[in-house]
Amino acid sequence: MTSSTYRLLTIIVLAAMSAVSFWGCGGPPDLGVMPARDLFDRGMDQFQREKYLQSIETFQTLVFNYPGESVVDTAQFYLASSYFGEKSYILAAVEFNRLLVNYPSSLFAPRAQLMRAVCYFEGTPKHYGLDQSDLQLAIVQFEDFIIDYPESDAIDDARKYLSIAQNRLARKCYESGVVYVRLRDYRGSRTYFQKVIDEYTETEYAANATFYIADGYFKSGDWDEAHERFENFKIVFPDHEWIDQATERSCEAMIEGGKEAFDDADYELARTRFDRFKLICGGDADKLEEVDEYLQQIGEAPVVETPQENAGS
Repeated sequence: MTSSTYRLLTIIVLAAMSAVSFWGCGGPPDLGVMPARDLFDRGMDQFQREKYLQSIETFQTLVFNYPGESVVDTAQFYLASSYFGEKSYILAAVEFNRLLVNYPSSLFAPRAQLMRAVCYFEGTPKHYGLDQSDLQLAIVQFEDFIIDYPESDAIDDARKYLSIAQNRLARKCYESGVVYVRLRDYRGSRTYFQKVIDEYTETEYAANATFYIADGYFKSGDWDEAHERFENFKIVFPDHEWIDQATERSCEAMIEGGKEAFDDADYELARTRFDRFKLICGGDADKLEEVDEYLQQIGEAPVVETPQENAGS
C-alpha cells in the first residue's frame, strides 16, 4: 500500500467516524415529535435566515401534524412565503390559496390573497412576446384585492403590480397591431388597437393605439373617419408627443377628401370638406389658397340636375 493511498483511507475513516459522532450526539432532531411551538420558532428562525428549503420542511411538518393549533395559519402563510423565497411561484401560489381556503378568517388572508396574485405575476415570463396567460389571471386577482381591501397597507403595492401587468399585456396587443400596420392590413390592426383602448385604457399604449386607428383610416382613404378620429385624439390626448402629427393628418384628410370628391364631381361633399378645413386648419396660407381655388371652381361648376328634379319639371 502506498503512502498516498494510506493517507486517503485515513481521511475517509476519520470522516466516517465524525459523521457517526455527529448523528449520535445531537444531529438533526426528529421534526415529527417536536411540539408545535418549537416547530414554529424553528421555522421562523430558518425563514428569517433565508434557509427556505429548511423552513419549508419545518412549516410543512407543523401544518400537517398540528392542524388545530392556533399558529397553524401563520405557519401556512410562511410555508407559502418560503416557497416564494425559493422562487417556486407555482407551489407558493398553491400554498397561499390553501390558506385562503382553509383559514379564510386568518389575519394573513388579505396578504395571502395579494401574494397569490404576485406569484402569478412573478411566474410569468417578463418579455411581453412570450406566453402571458397567467398574467391575465394575476390582473383579475390584483383588481379583486383592490376592491376587497381598499384600506390595506399593501394597496399601493397592488396598484403598482396591476399597472405593470396591464402595461405588459397592453404592449403585447399593441405590438400585434403594429405588425398588421407594417403589412398594410389596417382593418386587422384595428382589432388589436381597439382592444388596447377598451381593456387597457389607463396604460401608456392607449394613446398610441388611438393614433394608429386614425392613421389607418387615413391611409385607407376614409377621409371623414380619419379626420374625426384625429380630432378626437387631439381632445383626449392634448399633450401627447404625436399631437402635431395628428393635427397635420386631420387637416390633410380634409384636403385630400375634398380633392377626391371634386374629381368625382360630388361638389357638395367637396365643399363640405374644404369648408371644414378652413374652419379648423386655416393657418396654412399656401393650403388655404389651394382650397379657395377649388371652392371657386366649385362655385363656377354647372349644376347637375338629379333624375328626381327632371321628373318633376
